[in-house]
Amino acid sequence: MPTREGWAVAYHRQGRSDWSMFAELQGRDDVPACHSLHFLQMATEKLAKAYRFRDTSADTAALLTSHVGFPRFLNAFLLSPQMREEYDGRHAQLESIRKDFAPLARAIEQLAPAVDRESVPGNAEYPWERGEGVVAPIDHGFPEVALLRHPRGRMFLNFIRRAFEEFPAA
Repeated sequence: MPTREGWAVAYHRQGRSDWSMFAELQGRDDVPACHSLHFLQMATEKLAKAYRFRDTSADTAALLTSHVGFPRFLNAFLLSPQMREEYDGRHAQLESIRKDFAPLARAIEQLAPAVDRESVPGNAEYPWERGEGVVAPIDHGFPEVALLRHPRGRMFLNFIRRAFEEFPAA
């Protein structure tokens, strides 16, 4: 039977590969946004799972089947002792970052078709109904994640990159 650490390492490795593909595709004019966002969603889901597998209170079966958890992970990462130490004396700044990042983390999580498809049908992978028609992800602009192109969005992506880099030492 695989160990939790085995799962954690495998999710980290696969998530890091997805992250590399996101970085390669992001912002390219010749690649529809849905493709890079699909890799971003998969990378963040796996990153959250990798960290959660190291949390012995997390249920293994639930982690293997769930597509949610990234916003919770990001919040925990930003509240970690290391981040609190780094932002010592700048608590208000860290709190502002956490509040700004929460809706973006949730929007990225909702790019997975298995997450909240009833209220947020738009996803980066499969077509969905809109009125009498059908929308393909390739034709959707994903305004809910437009912040990624702004300075706060780039900061958000830097925290994700950092979480991938710091994982082996966690």
